[in-house]
Amino acid sequence: MKSLVYMSAMSLLLSVLLFIPFCLSLDLDEKDRQLNEGDRLKEYHSRAYQWPLPEMNPNTPGWRKIYDRRMDQLNAVEDIGERYNGWIQTIGSGLVAPNFTEFGWGLTRAPQHVVDTLKAALHAGLPKARYEGDVEVIEGQNPPLFIPLPSNTTHWVLNELKEMHENWSGVPLVGSIAYGLRVYQDGASLLMHVDRPLTHIISCILHIDHSETSEPWPIVIEDFQGNTNEVVLESGDMLFYESSKCFHGRPRMLKGGWYSSIFVHYYPVGWDTESFDLESHYAVPPHWGDDAVSLENDEDKLIVVGTSIKEPNCEHNWCSLKNSVKWYGPAIEGQVITPKWSRETRSTHEDEL
Repeated sequence: MKSLVYMSAMSLLLSVLLFIPFCLSLDLDEKDRQLNEGDRLKEYHSRAYQWPLPEMNPNTPGWRKIYDRRMDQLNAVEDIGERYNGWIQTIGSGLVAPNFTEFGWGLTRAPQHVVDTLKAALHAGLPKARYEGDVEVIEGQNPPLFIPLPSNTTHWVLNELKEMHENWSGVPLVGSIAYGLRVYQDGASLLMHVDRPLTHIISCILHIDHSETSEPWPIVIEDFQGNTNEVVLESGDMLFYESSKCFHGRPRMLKGGWYSSIFVHYYPVGWDTESFDLESHYAVPPHWGDDAVSLENDEDKLIVVGTSIKEPNCEHNWCSLKNSVKWYGPAIEGQVITPKWSRETRSTHEDEL
């Protein structure tokens, strides 16, 4: 049994640890973004959360399988702060956040005039591109470059693509941010993660261009049916995704040259952009702070890196790549490719990955 001294120390530690990490961009005093474990548990019980979880959101067998395994993995993370960060991401994406589409992602083509404008900005800016800075979800010896766009251009991109995102998601949207242009460099990998639950709800990755020397570099995304998908984008391809809901990344290492994209984010009209993230904290089960358990399978080891996760004992830091479903651009203009499409609609060059 834990001693009273241990429990008192734990309560103090939790008061410090439970600073809300997703809301640093809000204009709130730091004291207003703290949460101690006692208050958190009151909210947990007042909302009638249960453990074990009676269902997930969506409550499909495949989605449940992914998250049952991930929650078991989190119980074995030894660092208590990292474990809590992992629980926030996992319970937020698997349970708290609603889903708006059947699968959580889709592949289409961006309007050519948008692609042409962004490609021109990319190639004009490459010679003088600056380092983006430290991005904790990106690994590799060569940090990403960044080519900033004028605000009128990013607003234009949000407006030009808004209707496409609304048609895909089925809800009216508010533009949040068009972030880019990011230029990944040789050797980079992007750890699996979910995005900000306050503002990054319905999103897209628009692949602008890549160097002739770079090999295919798939975006990896989990879907609501339990599949891990690897999608190779060509210039002008646009991957719709529910970015605070579906874990995604590029755990395979980029080989050769560079690769550039812009990230476009929206949230539904009426979305709670000030405190929706708190619900993920309230939903974390009470046992999260118990002693770490041992895993039966070494492959299941999970490491939490800031707001991302990786599985270091598996190839490319992600175990499910060995059973992934592979998709290849270019996409089809005016259509959205989803897992409903038959195998014949995918390229047969699966040995490239």
